[in-house]
Amino acid sequence: MSESTSPNLDTFMTIIKGISEQNKNPIPSHLGNLFGDNNLQKPDDLEEVIKAAGQSLEDNQCACLFANIVNLSIKDGRVTERSFVSSSRDNLRLERTAARDLEEAIEARYQTGRVFRDDGEWVSFCAGLIAMAEADNDPTATEEAYLNQAVENQDHIEAGRKLLEDDDAIGAKLARFSSRQKKCLAAHALSIMLIDGDWKGSEQNAMDNLLEQMRLSKRDAEILMKGIHSLYNVSVFA
Repeated sequence: MSESTSPNLDTFMTIIKGISEQNKNPIPSHLGNLFGDNNLQKPDDLEEVIKAAGQSLEDNQCACLFANIVNLSIKDGRVTERSFVSSSRDNLRLERTAARDLEEAIEARYQTGRVFRDDGEWVSFCAGLIAMAEADNDPTATEEAYLNQAVENQDHIEAGRKLLEDDDAIGAKLARFSSRQKKCLAAHALSIMLIDGDWKGSEQNAMDNLLEQMRLSKRDAEILMKGIHSLYNVSVFA
């Protein structure tokens, strides 16, 4: 990527680079094209830079930045560096309830290994994600890459494709998921919908259908949508 001409985007990238190095977590794939080969330097005092960002960024930019801070602060499925995340929340002017909901939404994506245990559950999970990726009959390379990153066992993915083609009872299987499984699948499905930056009506319809099949509560769906959207809403810095 060429050098940015947006001061706010520069601020976002500098902070994300610093947190990536601080927490020893790689730059996530949805930000890969944004960073490219940009040789940004880690700031000397991250908290001060975040505090200054909170005074200059707009509300939706603060939400996006905080979501990505949370995303880079997760290890073993849970947010770490709690004091740093809390100070970032305050410096970026997020209300505690909104920040907590956002953390819950992003953490949900990291629960696959905890909540899906047997092959049947994994196959149903994959079928749900594939249905989302194929909603517009034209899965992108980005969506396929996300699926392969989310599911290590290719056999589960292939079995999920077959289940989606052959089994009209997929809705019943998803409805039997536990609450944690439903939220995990919904978080990943939302990520597939949003990751390529091209949010189509057909994808929204597929997402609505998936949520209805799972019988996910309206409140959980709203929390997940707001949090995952904030994570991918980097266009607010354009």
